[in-house]
Amino acid sequence: MKVLPVVLETLSLTRVGATGVYFDYSAADLVTYKIPLQVNDENYYIPAISATSFKGLLRSTYERYLRKGRVDTKVLENVGVLSEEEKKIVFESLKEELSNYIYAGLIDKVGETLEEAFKQYLEITGYGIDKACYVTSDLDRCENLALIEDEKRRKLKEAWIKLTGRKNLCEVCRVLGTSGVRGFVKFTDLVAVDPFPVLLERTTHVAINRVTMTVEKGKLFTEEVIPAGVKFLGFLAVLNDPLTDKVVEMLKILKEKADEGGVWIGGRGTSGYGSFRLYIPGEVVEFNSVLLKGKFALSITEPKEVGCDKRILCKLFPNTFMNALNPVSEGEVVFTVITEGGKIYEARNGEELKSILDKVRGEKYEVRVKGVWSLS
Repeated sequence: MKVLPVVLETLSLTRVGATGVYFDYSAADLVTYKIPLQVNDENYYIPAISATSFKGLLRSTYERYLRKGRVDTKVLENVGVLSEEEKKIVFESLKEELSNYIYAGLIDKVGETLEEAFKQYLEITGYGIDKACYVTSDLDRCENLALIEDEKRRKLKEAWIKLTGRKNLCEVCRVLGTSGVRGFVKFTDLVAVDPFPVLLERTTHVAINRVTMTVEKGKLFTEEVIPAGVKFLGFLAVLNDPLTDKVVEMLKILKEKADEGGVWIGGRGTSGYGSFRLYIPGEVVEFNSVLLKGKFALSITEPKEVGCDKRILCKLFPNTFMNALNPVSEGEVVFTVITEGGKIYEARNGEELKSILDKVRGEKYEVRVKGVWSLS
């Protein structure tokens, strides 16, 4: 098992919702997801990003990346592989799927043949359909065919697999799992560790009457939000070691899309909420938190034994996960930054590395690390 620590830093107001008020009778109408923690006989409810929210964002971002990553019309030739019966059942379901896109304004009408309808679907969802499914689609998502009892539905899924050119499961579902198939990655909640405790903010929203341009009565509500600058720590445990590189690739794509501003975590993303920066193994981030005493480093391949009894975080994460956080002192890590133009820079601490990265901003570069991956 390989443990991959990740850190997510909020860049704007963020709300990952939850139910309940956590015994706080002055809570907002919409509250933030929290987990309980007792520190020195004091009870805290720490804001967190749920494992399901992060996993869903990672999956959807990588699915879209694989689907939209290329335009290869060769997949349309798979229509000729289907029998007439298969074409009929696929076309019926595909028309139903495409009808949703008519209401969304993505197409005017559904094509009159399977070839036309399938091309419409690929134009909208992406031609990399052999590499990634869409788990939100009843037609397109991967499933364990052995568990489908309805014969008509099983025949439909078998025909769809032939049409898309997949090998039963897509690349994403082989790693993260799907209906009837267990995934190989265990996610934890991402817990707010810097600063601690987090001082949540409260915002007020109201609806405006489009005719009178005044406030609508009874439409006023408040919500609890996480401010910018909060760092969340979480872990991904890859249960099948050979899949580690694939999981790291997923994290890299998510990081790139977050840097571009194309994805967000939580609700109200189109209103500016949920922007974030993701730190993954190989990068540097500074902590200033009572939950993380001193400096820590990430080591995926050679975790050191860490005394968990003295760490508050061990109440939230398994000991084996915490062993991926290793104390490191100045000089133990050497970072080499190589730009696309061939320039080479070396840094021996976080400040030096930040200075170099500021210098090469705008260029493509690679960071190589000797020793351990630093989080300090």
